[in-house]
Amino acid sequence: MRIVFEPSTLRKSKMGSVTGVVYFDFGPEQRFPVAGWNDFVVVVAGWWLAALRQITRTGGEIVLRFMDGPYWITVIPQERSKLLLRCTEDRRGAGVVQSPTVDLGEFEREITGFARSVSFACSAAGIESADLENLRSLLLD
Repeated sequence: MRIVFEPSTLRKSKMGSVTGVVYFDFGPEQRFPVAGWNDFVVVVAGWWLAALRQITRTGGEIVLRFMDGPYWITVIPQERSKLLLRCTEDRRGAGVVQSPTVDLGEFEREITGFARSVSFACSAAGIESADLENLRSLLLD
């Protein structure tokens, strides 16, 4: 499993929102939501980092939401530091579209790495925002 983030796709809107390509890659023909998915990467990175902190503290179920579109991943702890990722598309006839199992350590590295990459890419592009400051404060925790 890896989280694909493409720094070259970063864009800051006139309203200050920062978007870019981000998606989960679980292997050949297994991407969620889809390869090239564009979303609000700074906000999403902050949400996912906060959710990661929650699962490592409580061991309970969390939800990783995408801001743009009816997609989310329910993360369910399993035995031996494994996590079940229920990838859900909330559209007629869809529901859970994938359910891979991943290692907790790998999951932590990918979420944290994605958040750091977003922060670095924004710095390199001269992008600043309140959402980015929130993300950076989460990275320091």
